[in-house]
Amino acid sequence: MASGMWTAAAGASAQSQNLDIIANNLANADTPAFKKDVPTFKEYLATVEREHEAADIPRGQIKDKDFYPLDGRDQSYVVMDGAHTSFRQGNLRVTQSQFDLALDGPGFFEVSTPGGIRYTRQGSLKVGQDGRLVTSEGYPVLLAEPTGLSAGRPVNPADAVSSRTINLKDRGTHFIINPQGEIYAGEELIGKLSIVEFQDLNKVRKQGGQLFENTKPNNTISAGHTQVHQGVIENSNVNPIEEMTNLIKAHRLFEHDLKSLKTYGDMMGKEANEVGKL
Repeated sequence: MASGMWTAAAGASAQSQNLDIIANNLANADTPAFKKDVPTFKEYLATVEREHEAADIPRGQIKDKDFYPLDGRDQSYVVMDGAHTSFRQGNLRVTQSQFDLALDGPGFFEVSTPGGIRYTRQGSLKVGQDGRLVTSEGYPVLLAEPTGLSAGRPVNPADAVSSRTINLKDRGTHFIINPQGEIYAGEELIGKLSIVEFQDLNKVRKQGGQLFENTKPNNTISAGHTQVHQGVIENSNVNPIEEMTNLIKAHRLFEHDLKSLKTYGDMMGKEANEVGKL
């Protein structure tokens, strides 16, 4: 009977984590370019997770399950196996602000952070106090790396990144970015935005603040299928109606597991206090 109680407790714990993920998705339904998280679960048998032991001959009173072994099926648990990010394209919303950029396709902007190169689809940009084009969090947006940058001589990585920042100081307040990511101040070509795509999105991890980290070497490729739209922003890919449905479902499953826990507790109480009196 106790094994059933732990099964219910495992289900309640998994649904509690599921509720946290859904609540975070709903909280970011209006966050530009937010990518929702999708939880995954797994069921496992207690005896399979443990190391296999040699069969033991019963030395005490023989019970029914000694003749019909369940192989752990009476101790089946569910746990949160993790959460993956859905990179589905969000809807595009027109803002007519020259500092708002949206990516149409699977690409990401490349930005420089204190922790190294990171990637984002959040295109609400601004000009920093030093004249550089930065994200809303203040991280410099980078230009595409020039071809043959390191050819012929070694290049300091920090200097290479610094040379790729976009400086709009003394270039006026108006600039145009075409669908290929090329930045023009009047007739002058300042450079081309660094927009990259990934071969394996499963190796791209969220880091908070709408930033993503690439955890696999040589995973980036040039953005051949992504276009830039100026004066447009990408909305979150969270569907509030879908998430509210998931929230209600997870809440009811959580309540069901709690009721099962209470039922097992009542049964164990009767077993301890009433059966012994017979």
